[in-house]
Amino acid sequence: MMSMKKLISSLRAKLTLAVLVCYFLITIPALLILYYYMNGLVYDQVLRVNHNWVADAAEKVNDSLDSIIDAVSWACLNSSIRTVMRASAPLSSSQTIDVLNAQSDLTVYLTGSKVWNHLNKLVVFNERGVSFTITRNRNGNLADVDLLKLRHEYDAIDFPTGSYVSLMLSGTLNTPYETAVVAYGRIDDHDAYVYAEINASVFDPLFSDSAVENLYLVDDDGTMLWPVSGNPESYESESWSQELFDIHIAGVRLAYFENRQPIRLGSIYGLTGFLVLITGSLILVVLVSLITSRYLTSSTRKLVRHISYLSESGRYGLVNPEIEKGNDEMAAIGRTVNRMSTSISQLLERNEKLHEEKRESELSMLQMQVNPHFLYNTLESIHYLAEVQKAEGIARMSRGLSLLLKSIAKGRGRMIRLADELELVRQYDEIQQVRYMGLYEIEYKVEEKHLDCLIQEFTLQPLVENAIFHGIEPSGRDGKIVISAHDDGTYLYVTVSDDGVGMDRDELERIWDEREHLKGNMTGVGIRNIDERIKLYYSADCGLSYESAKGRGTAATVKIVLKREGEEKD
Repeated sequence: MMSMKKLISSLRAKLTLAVLVCYFLITIPALLILYYYMNGLVYDQVLRVNHNWVADAAEKVNDSLDSIIDAVSWACLNSSIRTVMRASAPLSSSQTIDVLNAQSDLTVYLTGSKVWNHLNKLVVFNERGVSFTITRNRNGNLADVDLLKLRHEYDAIDFPTGSYVSLMLSGTLNTPYETAVVAYGRIDDHDAYVYAEINASVFDPLFSDSAVENLYLVDDDGTMLWPVSGNPESYESESWSQELFDIHIAGVRLAYFENRQPIRLGSIYGLTGFLVLITGSLILVVLVSLITSRYLTSSTRKLVRHISYLSESGRYGLVNPEIEKGNDEMAAIGRTVNRMSTSISQLLERNEKLHEEKRESELSMLQMQVNPHFLYNTLESIHYLAEVQKAEGIARMSRGLSLLLKSIAKGRGRMIRLADELELVRQYDEIQQVRYMGLYEIEYKVEEKHLDCLIQEFTLQPLVENAIFHGIEPSGRDGKIVISAHDDGTYLYVTVSDDGVGMDRDELERIWDEREHLKGNMTGVGIRNIDERIKLYYSADCGLSYESAKGRGTAATVKIVLKREGEEKD
């Protein structure tokens, strides 16, 4: 047998090894899970905040873009501008004045619009050589109209009849060339047009004043349009997510990219922090395991010695107060061991007494088994003598009583067919007919399809017994008991009704008192007992219910789940 010193040393080694194994199996995976979990939390938080910021900034940009559309639409619909665009060059003096008036109206409108701060120029012209220009951040040029007509955007626009505005991302008309938003509009059907050029400052809420990185204007194919400094391939990996926002420019959307791993383990800082965390936790775990194992083994020594003595000597009942000293877990184990020692000793003594009592009870059970057989044999003898002496009433009564007692001896609560339950009622009826000499009769209104339905044994007999004792007998006249059954596809309803004295509301409440209805009850089964048995076996929706009126009889209805023989296991 291993010595105590080897046992304690082995316990220390196993405890330290177990702690280290648990550390490597639990702590390191837990740290990795924590890393990915923190990455997910940070990513979700950053994505939520940045999404809201980008959505707000995009809304500001779209407001400015809408103001461009409004300005061009206003110019296309303005009556003074439309009047001027009907003319042809060269202009008369009065038409020149009309041009100046139209230009003045347009300037007043533009200066009050959001588009004014971003406007490079706005050119109104027709195919007959009439034009004028409103400038803001760039100067006008006499050749602007010619340059416009040479642009592919101008040729590509299919202007429908009436006022129409087309907004697109392009470049400035004049040097130095820069990215710009341009809008084209058509004035009715007079071959007159409006060109508005908006500089890239309209995108300042997204880019110049941006609190979010990785924002780009892209086309429907995902190609980056502006700024052009981005590298599309760097965002194609699964480590980046992409969200698209609508921009009120044809074929252009705002793309926002977010890194799914904001805390990168691959970086020098992330890897260093992770290694420091693992190393520090490992050192701490080793120190704690060594100290803990030493402490636990010192308090375990006495406990192991006492348990070994009890198991080897078999002197259960012996307690050791030394192993109970202290308030730590080992002291609690020591108190438990002492209680177990005392309990085992008491159990051994009790087991000897139980062994003797068992032998005595077995003898008693053998004696008790004789009594029912003696009673059944006696009733069969009475039945035989009654038949010999032509006493038919006594014969039926003794035979019915014998069969009924055998059914009671089998135990109540078994599931039997309704046909068998009705047979128990008939056996009980044979006994009571001798007693009451035809004072009542029982009529059975049960269809053959219900005879195979299952019902708890001795459910109907107590109801028939109550109908006789409390319904018909007190009336002092002949009566009838009707047993009927019907179903609704889900539940089976079996009703025992009589035409006896009936009950008022107070009497209906008293029938649920077990003490009242166990008096004189042959099977000892009360009304409330029947109801509770049904609810317990089926559900609270099932049970026993009563309907009665004073002088008009009583009806007791049993509601159970519709089950037929062979379906009981289901």
